[in-house]
Amino acid sequence: MNRSYYNISLTKEEFAMKRILFFVVILLVSGCIQTVKQDPPSLVRTLDATNKPQKSAAVVKTQGNPKSSYKALIIGNSDYDYSRLQNPVNDAKAMNDKLVDMGFHVTRATNLDHKTMQDTIKTFEQRLSVQDVALFYFSGHGAQVNGKNFLIPVDNEEIKENNLENKAVSAQNVLAMMKNTNKGMNILILDACRNNPYEGSQKSNVRGLARVSPPRGALIAFAAAPGQPASDGDGLNGLYTDHLLKALDNAKHKRIEDVFMEIRDPVFKESKKKQEPWYQASLREPFCFGGCSVVNSRSNDF
Repeated sequence: MNRSYYNISLTKEEFAMKRILFFVVILLVSGCIQTVKQDPPSLVRTLDATNKPQKSAAVVKTQGNPKSSYKALIIGNSDYDYSRLQNPVNDAKAMNDKLVDMGFHVTRATNLDHKTMQDTIKTFEQRLSVQDVALFYFSGHGAQVNGKNFLIPVDNEEIKENNLENKAVSAQNVLAMMKNTNKGMNILILDACRNNPYEGSQKSNVRGLARVSPPRGALIAFAAAPGQPASDGDGLNGLYTDHLLKALDNAKHKRIEDVFMEIRDPVFKESKKKQEPWYQASLREPFCFGGCSVVNSRSNDF
């Protein structure tokens, strides 16, 4: 009888201990969750309801004199669904500040999905008039298929080689839009040859962007020669854009071909001969930011 009572009493004690241990564990777990929530925002990307990292919101801003005949659209895409990049948003901000200082009315757009890219380019088209200086700059992922270049929006999770036409923006179409809308000077600058622009692209034998011939009155500049990838850079800006900004510091009254020529050697050297910027111009007359002092025309391909 006594032995039976002792066993029952011991079982109750064990049960009580288990309840205490259970509450202790709950408290410890709660303490861990509190600690995670208090981590600095810079260390942890915020998760949405589906437990996926929240993306940076698209931002579209205009700055500069709206009456200026110098008009620019600058796009920088960093926060990709697949293969995020460090510097394009920084590139876009730095280019915005530089071009505003040079007298441009600038639209700066960052982290755009496909639809927003299309809408922003359409708005830029509507701003152009017949005799403007129009400049389009893109920093982010780019790809080529069958000789056609595509600028990749941040919603690139479902992009494949066979659907780029429908899910990315054609660089050739942007150039054609500028040519058809603006009969003045058109400038297309693409720092968009980053590696691995969408899932599965690393299996392709094609790298970089395809060669494009500019229409009359236009200059096209690539961060790397056709077929070469471009570096995202180790500093605040991509390698190419970093040197482009330096060249624009002293661009006033220089031929635009000479400005872009100044970028090539520093990038080639700093990349240890892995990246060689390329440009091609077909101008009706000499063009210089701020006006030229010498008048003769030429067509260059470097």
